[in-house]
Amino acid sequence: MINKKLILGLISTIYLCEIHAQVSSANLSTSQATQEKSDTVYVIGSKEKAFYMPGSAHFIDSEELEKFKYNDINRVLDKVPGVYIQEEDGQGLRPNIGLRGAHPHRSKKVTLMEDGILVGPAPYAAPAAYYFPSTSRLSTIEVFKGPSSVQYGPNSVGGALNMVTTPLEAAPVNQIEVSSGDWTQLQAMTRGRSGANSWVLQVHQKQGELQKRFRNGSEPTFEQNDLLLKWGYDLAKSGAALGQKIEAKLSYATEDSGETYLGVSPSDFNQSAFTRYEASRDDQIQWKRWGAQINYEIKPTSAVTTNTTVYHHQMHRNWNKFNDFANYQDFRNALRTGQDPNNLIPLLAGERNSVDSGEALRIGANDRFYFSQGIQSKTDIEFLTGNWFHKLQLGVRFHRDQVERNHSEKMAQMQNGSLDYTEGSFSYTNKTRDTAEALAVFVKDEVTTGNLTTSIGARIESVRNERNPRNGDDKINTQENVFVPGVGFNYSITENIVALAGLNKGVTLVGPGQDPSIQPEEAINYEAGFRVNKPFNLEAIAFYSDYKNIKGTCSFSAGCRDSSVGEEFNGGEAEIYGLESMLTHEFNYKKIKLPVRVGHTFTVARFKEQTRNSNPEWGPIEEGRNLIRVNDPLPYVPQNQFNIGTGLHVEKFSADLNLIWKDDMADQAIVEGRKIIPSYAVIDMAFAYKYSDKGRAFLRVNNILDNTYLVSYRPFGARPGAPRTIMAGFNQNF
Repeated sequence: MINKKLILGLISTIYLCEIHAQVSSANLSTSQATQEKSDTVYVIGSKEKAFYMPGSAHFIDSEELEKFKYNDINRVLDKVPGVYIQEEDGQGLRPNIGLRGAHPHRSKKVTLMEDGILVGPAPYAAPAAYYFPSTSRLSTIEVFKGPSSVQYGPNSVGGALNMVTTPLEAAPVNQIEVSSGDWTQLQAMTRGRSGANSWVLQVHQKQGELQKRFRNGSEPTFEQNDLLLKWGYDLAKSGAALGQKIEAKLSYATEDSGETYLGVSPSDFNQSAFTRYEASRDDQIQWKRWGAQINYEIKPTSAVTTNTTVYHHQMHRNWNKFNDFANYQDFRNALRTGQDPNNLIPLLAGERNSVDSGEALRIGANDRFYFSQGIQSKTDIEFLTGNWFHKLQLGVRFHRDQVERNHSEKMAQMQNGSLDYTEGSFSYTNKTRDTAEALAVFVKDEVTTGNLTTSIGARIESVRNERNPRNGDDKINTQENVFVPGVGFNYSITENIVALAGLNKGVTLVGPGQDPSIQPEEAINYEAGFRVNKPFNLEAIAFYSDYKNIKGTCSFSAGCRDSSVGEEFNGGEAEIYGLESMLTHEFNYKKIKLPVRVGHTFTVARFKEQTRNSNPEWGPIEEGRNLIRVNDPLPYVPQNQFNIGTGLHVEKFSADLNLIWKDDMADQAIVEGRKIIPSYAVIDMAFAYKYSDKGRAFLRVNNILDNTYLVSYRPFGARPGAPRTIMAGFNQNF
């Protein structure tokens, strides 16, 4: 059994290896040893590095982000093969991201990082990503899967995502960007340096109306604010003996939006998909998050770099929303199917009054406090042993996070189309505090000899969980130890063609307070493919994930009742396999450029064994209707999805088109009551004109054909994707 003594012993070994490598690398040539830039925030680093990685990796650079200026991360990631997005609000306020068939809901099975540091509110104790950085403050995005993700935990059964903010090393600039249309957005940035000091200050503000409106015509609104400050100090420029840098980062973000979980019935969706029922009139989410981190980098030799980061993030959110009926009548099925024997849909819509206390509406407030903090250290060492060139990474992280739930409800009668709250009906429904402490150690050695690069790595984690019910019951303490190995290969067939293959273990940990019968999610992941970078860019990677146990987690946003939030379920054996491919090329004629991109993901995701379901996310849980059969599909994973892009760039003018097409998706695994999300296509267009060396005007039209499409039946009823939106603005440097 893996324990902390073993981990501490491995830590000691890591730093003995580091000392040895400093001596061994003394004769390494400068050209081999000197790194192009600090690797503090990067996992991949560039498109060129991604080509030679022994594993699946995608790098979205600042140029690609600038084309469409998406402020919805869903739109950005839809361009990457092997990424699965479940839309929710049309603004990307709370993305649902899955990798290689892992369930996308709340991005629980993806390791999310910003500048190489865990960014979720409580990634161990409560991995649901209710916070996501503003896309507009990012300079690059890295997506990696398979053996490339081994060293990043806690939950990376499909892969990981690293979002990189504006680097301090970039050229000094003062910049403002203003855009308006279906909402308004303001961005301002100043970046500069003086002597050994460098800094970046960014401010982002976005506000407008949400896509759905009440039947009286009123539209709920949203507002997001984001502030980021980075400061760096290069000690080498002030006379330090060794290469040393200090970098600090402060961030503050808020949101206030009238977002709801409540959808509509199928007939109302067909008649007016963007209708909101009166029961959600008071639905509102508000949150505030602040973060601080400081990184120290030291280069004792040209071949050794160590980065150590201390970080602390804190978040408070409260989501006031419609929960249920007082007598727990089954309105969920009525909204999904349209069969409404108790006449509940008109009650939700405010078209009739509550007739008794059983028809009172439960209006809940999911009030939560989060913190996430720790210290992380990573050492990169380059050295030669004979004809073998090594890039060794050694890392350790101690992390602690917590979520405190103070969920409550109060009753309201629907009277004359309005909510009439019942005096004295307030009560708490969930007062728990979940805490996780984790010690993680990883080692990865990327070895190159001749045309072959081999990457061998492993992560060991020891996690201690505690659930405090805060109701007088005993605390529940659990311990989990995991070993996550992986190996990848990249072989250069020619200068422009490489073959790759890999094998790794994927894990999703068990959270605090779970029943002893709950097993961690474990899968053995295989991949193989090739890349070409001339005369065109082509990548094709086949993957297969063999799940020993697939795990589900109950959340209110998936349709669970408040008393079950956070509960986990075993799903038994499952398999996910498919093919990811992307072809890109740019045609040039004189001053005309015609970029072309075609991406495709084929996926089969299904259960491999028959089991009785107790997870509402997979379907009914009532006895007699809860049988998951062999080959039942995993929900919200399309079998095929395409992304096609093209453009016309002529000197100062550019026009770009992006098309997304997604196949049918099942909204649940169990065949009884299963609904199908129909396939849909969305086309976006972006235009830009560079009116000066420092200025650029742009126009973006998302969903230019104004296609109305269904994206989810979860948690309550049919919910549409984003309608056509138009934004125009300018970007000016000073």
